[in-house]
Amino acid sequence: MKPAQSLLFAAACGMFFILPSTGKAAIYTINNTTADALLSGASPTLNFGGAGTLAIAPASSAKGEFDSVIMFNTAGAVSQFNTTYGAGNWAITGFTLSLASNFGANGAIPNNNLLNTVSGGNFGIDWLSYDSWVEGNGGGMGVANGAVSFNSISTLFSAGSDSLGTYLYTPPGNNVYASYSLPLDAGLVSDAAAGGAVSLYFYAADTQVSYLFNSKEFASNHPELTITATPVPEPTSAALLAASLGGFLFSFRQKWKK
Repeated sequence: MKPAQSLLFAAACGMFFILPSTGKAAIYTINNTTADALLSGASPTLNFGGAGTLAIAPASSAKGEFDSVIMFNTAGAVSQFNTTYGAGNWAITGFTLSLASNFGANGAIPNNNLLNTVSGGNFGIDWLSYDSWVEGNGGGMGVANGAVSFNSISTLFSAGSDSLGTYLYTPPGNNVYASYSLPLDAGLVSDAAAGGAVSLYFYAADTQVSYLFNSKEFASNHPELTITATPVPEPTSAALLAASLGGFLFSFRQKWKK
């Protein structure tokens, strides 16, 4: 078919077209968490929400298991995307998580005897549906006012979760960010697009990893979440023309039958 014939055929069949977006992507970086805490398997009843570091290590490590939980607030990103494209006229197309530590070299020994020596390895990240956990301000104190601890893990997962994958940690050096591309998981995208809280859970995925990264309480190099969005294309003029031509062809056929 020739282009004009194709358009008429499409209109007659009720076909509508959405062309790919050519708009420039908008990028917003959330440069700190709103809450974070390390969870110590060796001290499961204690809260470490006020610590300056977060940690990931397996149960077989010298100082025991460490998991961590963090929360970002995405309201600023949604506000920027609405301003740039208009409310409802954009879609999230990417997430990048960036983490850094002042103990970021392989073999580094932290100045807190609670923590393991830094080592590369694999770790996992889960998206959590539950966002009502409380950071607390303990640096190894008893849980108070519902603050999170290792014993809270079942509560953290009580509302559901999605695996965001397994990632390789290669210690980059002190105060150097390591970045990880997160998938467009439905729960993660929904939370972020709503402009609310996004909670992420970190855990060891092998027996080698011992990852330290700064919490929001540390002086610098806090966790960062970069969100990318692009405009959502509206129905093109071709689609509107197709609709019009559909009515025209119907009218033409009625006249042709007479």
